[in-house]
Amino acid sequence: MRATSALLAVLGAVQDFGRAVLKPCGAPAGRISTFIEVPFRKDKQTVRPDGLIRVERGKREWTALVEVKTGNNELREDQVQSYIEVARENSFDAVITISNEIPPVLGAHPLALDKRKSKGVEVYHFSWVRLVSIAVMEREVRGIEDPDQSWILGELIRYMEHENSGALEFSDMGAAWTTVRESIRKGVIRKSDDEVQEVAIKFDALVRYICLKLGQRLGAEVLPKLSRKHQNNPHERTASLVNSLVEESCLSGVLRIPDTVGDLVVRCDLRAHQIQIAVTLESSGHARTETRVRWLMRQLPGDLEDVVIEAFA
Repeated sequence: MRATSALLAVLGAVQDFGRAVLKPCGAPAGRISTFIEVPFRKDKQTVRPDGLIRVERGKREWTALVEVKTGNNELREDQVQSYIEVARENSFDAVITISNEIPPVLGAHPLALDKRKSKGVEVYHFSWVRLVSIAVMEREVRGIEDPDQSWILGELIRYMEHENSGALEFSDMGAAWTTVRESIRKGVIRKSDDEVQEVAIKFDALVRYICLKLGQRLGAEVLPKLSRKHQNNPHERTASLVNSLVEESCLSGVLRIPDTVGDLVVRCDLRAHQIQIAVTLESSGHARTETRVRWLMRQLPGDLEDVVIEAFA
């Protein structure tokens, strides 16, 4: 509960941070109030969501229930579904879930919730690393004018980045990673294997995590580049990764970084045990290959003795 209490307290205390988190959830720009473990009656039982957030602006009131998991604890569908029902019965606007689970697509939810049962209540998910990224962007890039609020947000960042907070970094590729690598080595990998889909989902989470961490360091919003089809349907994206893993023994993702010459392509070749990173850019326009190579050399530092340049006709 310490992580929940700290986060909700800072959401209400630091206006810019609170608005940055809640605006994408449909909340108005207003006074933010937060509460811990508010009890509700449901089916003759008492349920206690981890938190409640209320935003007031004029006569408008926006309310969301909050469910939080830390460490390796994962969200439970039955628990989240019960909070959705409580929200609907009380005419609340949303349910917000927070955990270390990272969906592959911004706006997607890690649980396969029944949309028919959540009708009238919006469901949003934040990973802890995304919340840390938002906090860093607000404090270090955009800036917090009030020095007290800036200090408070800095303390929240320091707390969430501590190993005991439960807001974990991306630690590994999951239990199925070793099994899938061994299956590729033996040439017996199949699309129907549950472990293959698990690794595909985990890889997309890794790409999303890299985007968030790189965005923190650059002070810019780095996003995975996905086709419209994959943005609208994360299951299609997972199926595409599964096909690539089975047919080519590879997983790949593309990072779109603002103000750079091109998108960054990351390709993981499990059979060759290689990670390839590439960016494509237009050359100087000269026709001769030698001139193009010289142009490329001028873009690189002079002390890269281990760099090999290959020209393909």
